[in-house]
Amino acid sequence: MDNILFNSLFYKQEKQFIKLNEKVKSFVVNYCGNTIIRDLIFSVISNYAKKNELSLEMIRYPFKDDELWAFTFVKKDTLFLCVNNELPKCKQIFAVAHELYHILCYVDDTNTTTITSGSSLNSKIFDEEAVTYEDLEANAFAGLLLMPESSIREQMDIYGISKNNIEIDDVILLMDIFALPYKAVILRLAECGIIEKNKVIEFLNIDNDYISSRIKLTGRAKQWQQNCKDLLYYGSLSENLAFNSENELLVDTREKSDKEYLNEIEKKFNA
Repeated sequence: MDNILFNSLFYKQEKQFIKLNEKVKSFVVNYCGNTIIRDLIFSVISNYAKKNELSLEMIRYPFKDDELWAFTFVKKDTLFLCVNNELPKCKQIFAVAHELYHILCYVDDTNTTTITSGSSLNSKIFDEEAVTYEDLEANAFAGLLLMPESSIREQMDIYGISKNNIEIDDVILLMDIFALPYKAVILRLAECGIIEKNKVIEFLNIDNDYISSRIKLTGRAKQWQQNCKDLLYYGSLSENLAFNSENELLVDTREKSDKEYLNEIEKKFNA
């Protein structure tokens, strides 16, 4: 259960973790400002693509695989980010932030291999051990971006959460504030020196059913445990088709064929 700590960048490469934190701070200044990001991460990544003149297609679809969180690949100079929106929203948010780091490495030419070959985030990479060093950094990047230390300490002060007496309901409250999975919140508290290793292990050994029961009872973080599988988004395909139809830019036969093509794509996803 404690793999998420011992296999983290913070635990394995603390100096690199500190360096990465500075990179996150620079990214925040340029692309999202001083705010708690939560589900704005979808807008943040679109803003990054726009400012860097990237062709980015974001696809959100229920892939019927609760182990697969998201994957990214590049084809014909276009980046495709695919998110499994059958997962809880908090996992989708973390997944997009994770994949954002791979995109940064691709754009900065730090490492183009991962995206070119296709990157993916699954439960094992998040919970247990990253497959590559870049995945290790991407996990750390996501946590640092979505749950900055300054915001953690500010919210703890606002809600009267004592560093010396953090309880399970306090963790759930932070899950609600930052829209992150339980384990990601625990790891960030450890990275910030707010909780010690023994407390981390204690929290990670708490039964999932008990955590779920506390979320249900308090109502906190509940909104981020829901999926949004009814929110389907096929990148710019639907938008372009709607625009062309509204502005009568397509002949009837072309409009019909394009709609049939889009329906065929949806059928393949549902197969």
